[in-house]
Amino acid sequence: AVVSTQSGHYGRDLKTLEKSALTPDSGIKISNLPRSVPNAMPSGWVPPPTSIPQIPYFVWRNVDQTLPVEHKENQDFHRFTQITKIEGDIEALRGAVENFLDDETIPVVANEVTGTITCLGWRAFELKKWLQFQGF
Repeated sequence: AVVSTQSGHYGRDLKTLEKSALTPDSGIKISNLPRSVPNAMPSGWVPPPTSIPQIPYFVWRNVDQTLPVEHKENQDFHRFTQITKIEGDIEALRGAVENFLDDETIPVVANEVTGTITCLGWRAFELKKWLQFQGF
């Protein structure tokens, strides 16, 4: 679903994307991620949702109300992105992230003990936007 820049189609397409993003396999891929998120402030910050999405996992926000998605490097300077503060079915979220990234060469690993998901590369911007469309 391509979001057009004309005002009449933009709102309708955005509503379609919002509706489809509420399912674990939303069909939103990294290639067709919309430019803006509904209710976003000019700074890019999105307020937390008023209701909890009906999906089998949940990602808690940080104390400052930002999503817990961070870029990190290990001692060998390998870059990766980590999602923390996950509750519920972490494997379902891992599968949804893997489906969203839409690239079999990017490994996505879930750690059930620590409640984190790690993927190779710096993908925090895309994952934060995707999580906001998911309702977190």
